[in-house]
Amino acid sequence: MLQQTQVATVESYFIQFIQRFPEVTELASSSLDEVLSLWSGLGYYARARNIHRSARIIVNQHHSELPSDYESLLTLPGIGKSTAGAILSLSGIEPKPILDANVKRVLSRFFGVKGWSGESKVSKQLWDLSAKSLPVDNFEIYTQGIMDLGATVCLPKNPNCSNCPIVNKCYSYLNQLVDEIPSKKLAKKKRTESTYFLMIIFDGKKLFLEKRKPKGIWGGLWSFPQIQLADDPKTWCEQQFTNKILWVDPWEPFKHSFSHYDLYIHPIQIRMDGQFMNTAHTPKTQSFSLNQLGSLGLSAPVKGLVNRLY
Repeated sequence: MLQQTQVATVESYFIQFIQRFPEVTELASSSLDEVLSLWSGLGYYARARNIHRSARIIVNQHHSELPSDYESLLTLPGIGKSTAGAILSLSGIEPKPILDANVKRVLSRFFGVKGWSGESKVSKQLWDLSAKSLPVDNFEIYTQGIMDLGATVCLPKNPNCSNCPIVNKCYSYLNQLVDEIPSKKLAKKKRTESTYFLMIIFDGKKLFLEKRKPKGIWGGLWSFPQIQLADDPKTWCEQQFTNKILWVDPWEPFKHSFSHYDLYIHPIQIRMDGQFMNTAHTPKTQSFSLNQLGSLGLSAPVKGLVNRLY
């Protein structure tokens, strides 16, 4: 959960998640829908799919025990070099270098590593420094310490250098380069997309949703049908259903930002008579009553719209 997300955001989600899945066996035996429902709003949903897949691998291939060797950890979905290193080091099993965002910043400033950490040359240099800085003894204390140093003192903006225990040897501080190191990634102008969200409600008060493909944006989540703004929502409904359209209510568009593009969502509420009949007999499209929606994995904008609908 903490990959690409701050502690303050994660805390309440983590508590709910652990309460529901106190053991890896319970996580492995759950449905992906249930996992995604507890992850709804956290974003980067591939992480939820990965932890679900990893739990099943741990149960089926590792006797319900998290592997304690580096190579086996790397075979688990969603666990890379830094996460595997953190698991082993923080557990006191084996000293392994880590390189999360906080550690990158501390190492870059302390050693004066210039350039954006995402560049392969810079990344290699930081991995080398992380490995060389790792002590043989008390490595678990060191690993937690450097992570906390980056999280609480060596901040991206306005670092608290006066409280830093290694400030007297920090290259960036001694050369007045704290605000310049590490280098930022050159910002690219985000592309924009626009879409209709068709909030289709049948007379029985059931909401029509589609399950998205397993991969990609909001992968595996339930969502409203999306069509292009050039298409006509009423025509789309007439092609999909035999039900009569009772009324159509366009809502104010809003922007939802992803890391690489901005999506302008145009919600439109469409009320239809009768019951939804799933003529295609597919679990990918279903209608749900209000009390069923809480158990579904919904993206943040879909969840927000559902709350407004009901």
